[in-house]
Amino acid sequence: MRIVSYRDYVMFRTPFSEKFDLLQRFRGVGECVTTYNHPVDFADASLISRETRDYLPLSLSTDEATPVIINGKWIGANHGFSGAVTLCLSGHDKTIEDVGSVWQDLEGTKWTLLYIGEDTLTFISENIGKSKEEYVFKEKIASRLTFLENGEHKSDILADGESFKSPLQPTIRHIKRKTLAYTDGKARVVNREMSCEYAEIHEEYEIINPATVAEALYKNRPKGGYKTTPYAVLGEPMLLVRMIYRIENDGSVLCDFTYQRLSNVHFSRCMGAMFQEKLNTFGGGIYRYIPKVLPVDTAEGIFDFSNPVNTWGDSFPADKQVTSEYWEKPASPPDRIVDYFRDNNGDDRVGFACGYLPVYDCVPEVRTKCLGSAMHLINTRKGYPYFMEGDIDSARGVAYKKYFNTPIKKASFYKVCYNEKMYLYMDFFEEKTLKIPITGTACLIEKSDGISYKIENGFILASGFCGYAVFVCE
Repeated sequence: MRIVSYRDYVMFRTPFSEKFDLLQRFRGVGECVTTYNHPVDFADASLISRETRDYLPLSLSTDEATPVIINGKWIGANHGFSGAVTLCLSGHDKTIEDVGSVWQDLEGTKWTLLYIGEDTLTFISENIGKSKEEYVFKEKIASRLTFLENGEHKSDILADGESFKSPLQPTIRHIKRKTLAYTDGKARVVNREMSCEYAEIHEEYEIINPATVAEALYKNRPKGGYKTTPYAVLGEPMLLVRMIYRIENDGSVLCDFTYQRLSNVHFSRCMGAMFQEKLNTFGGGIYRYIPKVLPVDTAEGIFDFSNPVNTWGDSFPADKQVTSEYWEKPASPPDRIVDYFRDNNGDDRVGFACGYLPVYDCVPEVRTKCLGSAMHLINTRKGYPYFMEGDIDSARGVAYKKYFNTPIKKASFYKVCYNEKMYLYMDFFEEKTLKIPITGTACLIEKSDGISYKIENGFILASGFCGYAVFVCE
């Protein structure tokens, strides 16, 4: 593996096939002063020819870091808190010194000034919810704001013009962020260019309770006001996120995550991985396969993802939750999504899989108890496999993202290694037999009813017409 680190990005080059290497780039690995959240995130992936240096882009990502739902709204990762209000006020007289100032509208609601733009002012109301943990904020300022305290420029603010809801950001406060390269079991901090056996990006951050931000801005405001925008996240933490992205020498990316609730907020949905629609690199479309899902009845029609569906086609579910009525096996929720890059001849050229390994809280007996929907189908074609739902206190799991070769027509397989075990995923779309060499012992995790298999002489042989089989080897 070859690593190149530059500014806010780090790129990993790993072998992919006889002709190509795989390039995967992450952003957010360095410090950045910004009013936005700045998590570690996937940036892009491509294939590069070993001989000609021809470059084939596979994906471009703007948002693949996974947020959570707290008190009914997405927050964390790239998501701020959508509870602030921005006024469009050309020629206002407010400056950075007024950040943290407190105002009152004609209904008696108090508002704290968060951000100053050239022609905008952004506020958040006082918390009108039942408590600090059950926070609720007003969505509109009543007509006029009158100065109460803690500012330099005290003239009234007219709020009758254009306004819009806007996010409170940043809402994450980083504790740790570093990239390590491992060779012979020894770790080195990544610096510019280096080679290694595998690499890890370690990230740890707190998600801040929005109900505590205004008070923190107020209390921390220095005499005479802030001189620069207070980008440092102020407020009390309500959730701790720990993530280790492990990049293996075969290009597999493991997302080893832990979420821990720190206060009595309602943490209701957790994801450990998601992904954006892939590029139509080879011209024949991107075909999506979702094992363990029955045909899904949507407003746009019935979609059978056991036979890959073209995400570049005209029709796709606009907004559909894959609830338990669509699970092939009620005791085993769907846990992965596979996309196939096809060419104009209808042949699969590259595969991409995203899912959860059956470890920790993602074993079926745990996940079945805490999921109403296994994933979200949406017209953006993003992939949203859900990890856990309910009243969550903590969550631990391992997700993976993997680009893999597809040399066999109408069947595919890929391997993911974790904790000295190898997980083998086989998928069939016509009558095929896959013969995969293994080392050590192997056992079946689960399979479709129509798949037969045997394990002998260092091979797994599986056959079937339409379905899947999953094995673990150690």
